[in-house]
Amino acid sequence: MNMNKFVSQNALMTFAFGSYGAITETMTDAQITTEIMLQLKSIYGNSIPNPTTMLRTKWGVNPHTFGSYSFATTGTTTADFDTLSNSINSKLFFGGEHTNRQYRGTVHGAYLSGQREADKIIALI
Repeated sequence: MNMNKFVSQNALMTFAFGSYGAITETMTDAQITTEIMLQLKSIYGNSIPNPTTMLRTKWGVNPHTFGSYSFATTGTTTADFDTLSNSINSKLFFGGEHTNRQYRGTVHGAYLSGQREADKIIALI
């Protein structure tokens, strides 16, 4: 995912899910970078530059998350994520990645939902 839209800097973001996510948590940053670059070079050619910096999370081994985020099961619709974001009587507001239809399951989805709810509260003043 090209993050330039969100951070006004050249940045790419990728996800590792399921058992492969657990495997990547045992890999070094160099191993992960090599793996990602192999994939990108197969798409864009060998002349693309290597990243200058890498930042990653290890949610699966983080004792505060244990890899948790929302999971859309069979029968879930995108409207369900909107429903989870509905405030109650303009007094109780809900944020979190699970309330962001477009970016569910991501940290930036959680961040953007916090901004959305703050704007709702400010509009009440």
